[in-house]
Amino acid sequence: MNARQLTLATIVVAVVVLAAILVVPRLTSKGSAAATAAASSTALSYEGQPSIGNSDAPVTVALFEDFLCPHCAEFSDQVWPQIKRTFVDTGKVRAVFFYFPVISQTQSPVIGGMGQCIYLQSDTAFWNLEQILMRTQTQLFNTSKAIDIATQYAPSLDKQKLQKCVDAGTGVKTVDKDNGIALGLGLQGTPSVLVNGKQVTDTSWTGVKQAIDTALAAPAKN
Repeated sequence: MNARQLTLATIVVAVVVLAAILVVPRLTSKGSAAATAAASSTALSYEGQPSIGNSDAPVTVALFEDFLCPHCAEFSDQVWPQIKRTFVDTGKVRAVFFYFPVISQTQSPVIGGMGQCIYLQSDTAFWNLEQILMRTQTQLFNTSKAIDIATQYAPSLDKQKLQKCVDAGTGVKTVDKDNGIALGLGLQGTPSVLVNGKQVTDTSWTGVKQAIDTALAAPAKN
C-alpha cells in the first residue's frame, strides 16, 4: 500500500469511527445523568403493559426495549433470564415491558405493535415469545414473517386475530404512548431499565442486581 492509499484508508477508518460515536449513544444501554434525574422524578403507569411476576412485589422493574435492537437481544439473552430466575420467580420483582422504538421509524412501531397484539391475546404468550423475537430480530423486518414466527412458537395464538390486530394498528397506539413516556423520562436508548421508577445506568446483570437489591433493602413507604 502506497502513502496515498494509506492516507485514504486512514480517512475512511476515521469517518467510520466518528459515525459509530455519533450513532451508538442513541442505542446505548447507559443513559445520561440528566436522563437518570428525569426518570427518578417521574411516576410510571404500568396499566395495560405486559407484566410478569407478583403484582404485590415490593419492586417493579420497567424494561424499555425495541424488538429490533441488538443491545436488547443481548440483554434478553444474558441479563433478563437472571432477573427472572433470581427475582421474578421468587416473588420479589414484577417486570413490566414498555415499547421504545429506536431502530426503525417504520418497522419498530409495527413489531412493537405486534408484541402488544400478542399481549392482548395472552400475557403468557408475550413473555414466552420475548426471547424468541429478540433472537430472530433480523427476520422481523418482514411483518408477515414476524407473525409466522410468533404463531409458530406460540401455537395457542389465534393467527387470524393477530393479523387483524396488526393490520388495524391496534398495538401501535400503545407503542406511541410508551415512546412518549420514554422521551418524557429523558431515556436515550434501549434497553433502558428502571427499578421502582429510577433509571439504572449500568444494565449489566451486576448493575441491575445491585439496583434491585438496593430497592429491596430500602424501607417500605407508607
